Amino acid sequence: MTARPHLLSWWAACWIALLAVWQFFRAGWAGTSCWARGIKGDLPSLCVDPYWVNQWLKNYAGGFSKRGLIGELLRHLFPGGLDLLWLNVAALLLLIAIALLLGLLVQRLLRVSAFASLLITSLLFLAPFGKSLAETALDPLQLCVLLVAFVLLTPPQSSTRDWVLIAAYVLGSLIYEGCLLLLLPVGFWLMRPGLGRWLPLMLTAALLLVFQQQDPAGLGEAARQALVATNPYTGQQLRYQDGAGLAASVSFGFNVKQEFSRYLADSLRDTVSRVSRSLGVVIVYGLSLLTAMGRGNSQGQRELALIWLSWVPFALPFVLITHDWLRYGVILLVLAMLVAVAQTQSPEPFQEIEPWWSLSVPEASAVAVLTLCTVIGPANQDVRKFLPADYFYIAVLMLLVALVLFCWNQSRLARLG
Repeated sequence: MTARPHLLSWWAACWIALLAVWQFFRAGWAGTSCWARGIKGDLPSLCVDPYWVNQWLKNYAGGFSKRGLIGELLRHLFPGGLDLLWLNVAALLLLIAIALLLGLLVQRLLRVSAFASLLITSLLFLAPFGKSLAETALDPLQLCVLLVAFVLLTPPQSSTRDWVLIAAYVLGSLIYEGCLLLLLPVGFWLMRPGLGRWLPLMLTAALLLVFQQQDPAGLGEAARQALVATNPYTGQQLRYQDGAGLAASVSFGFNVKQEFSRYLADSLRDTVSRVSRSLGVVIVYGLSLLTAMGRGNSQGQRELALIWLSWVPFALPFVLITHDWLRYGVILLVLAMLVAVAQTQSPEPFQEIEPWWSLSVPEASAVAVLTLCTVIGPANQDVRKFLPADYFYIAVLMLLVALVLFCWNQSRLARLG
């Protein structure tokens, strides 16, 4: 046996980074064609979704408001305005960082050979799981996940970790108000018992009162005038734009009323179909990881399942309101993996098998399911919010296959003792 490294090997990191770059240009908002149109002047934002660029441009010039922290920092760091080309580079670097974090989490969760971990990470990133991350490059939630990931550099059950978590929670909530709910389980699992564990709840109550209010008149215009992003090739500019229905500028109450109205407008069959092909696919990814963990980390398998389930009361109402099931499902699974890894008290060795490229039965089962997800995953359609309608039966099939293989492997491992 060899000692399990704390970080990815250089060749594994390079491969995962290359996958992120490939997915960014293949499955991003408009891929390479968007760069070509941006250089010609047909599209000022180049190849990043303007929706996310808009959230990076919001700032506090007109007063404190939700989702304004990033833009406030940028307008002070770049008083002359942002270069959209470099903002695209930042989006790519953010995606690479998320991909490397995913690879590290898979490696530490499985506690098996580097080959199995790298293969499973690659399949995750080639499937709609990774496509969703690429389509939402510059998503503030991805930045929040990286902030939380700093706990991996701190000792478990330490005051340092508590302070990192509090800082990540506050900064995450100011970057994206949804973190008020989405990051609560992180503090519950990783902070030491005591008054500090209740601090996020108190902050949640206070910030909810602030973010419940709609942006006052003039705030959007002040933010618009304070920060501009420019296409260096054409001189075209992007500025912050608010609107009556924009989630970044309206109250929680407005969002709830607006989004739940969709349930009333749609048929029950359509709603169930969307849930099945979005949340159902996320469950497939989770089951695949739990299956792969069976041989090398059965205790971690139970912990990951419990941690993941603990997000239900906090995240499910939020996810239902936003109708953005796949995007949130991917982020929440990554957060659950992060918490499970951070709970590990000390590194454990890989369980090497010969030859090095061999796969155990649980690992092979997980690879089979993820290969299925990759092969029949939508290649061209936008999967950020709604997978294609014809993906409903495929999603149900994949869920059944993943569930059968998970139960079969659990039964097999129980017989082997």
